[in-house]
Amino acid sequence: MSELKSILISIICSFVFIQCQAETNKSESKSTIILSDTIRNNKLQKTKVEHLLIGKWFTPHAADINITFNKDRTFIFNSFNIKTQEIEVLRGKFELDGKNLILKYDNKPQQIFKFEKGKGVDDNYYITKGKKYYFVKSDL
Repeated sequence: MSELKSILISIICSFVFIQCQAETNKSESKSTIILSDTIRNNKLQKTKVEHLLIGKWFTPHAADINITFNKDRTFIFNSFNIKTQEIEVLRGKFELDGKNLILKYDNKPQQIFKFEKGKGVDDNYYITKGKKYYFVKSDL
């Protein structure tokens, strides 16, 4: 009789263990699905925001100062050089890291700007850097 109890207890324990393992595997696969969806959504969001950046941006009341962002992640920045008192053309590649817009120039140190949506009901995006730079997107 004791041997029968031992076998029965072993079978029950095995069954419980298998069920617990199955639940653990089920939970892990759900976590993976959620993670995959989150990564996909974050990538889509980043792509959407980056798409909004592509085009020509200018400084109001000083349209000669402007930046054009291209789909291949390059840019052309027509900036005003205070030392020479002339417009200079700067080129390079850009990265968008959250709200940070990083301009990596071909011939000078990189600069970090902010790329943010307007506040409240303002759906426009702006490129800023302190009080020195303020860009709005051209409709053209």
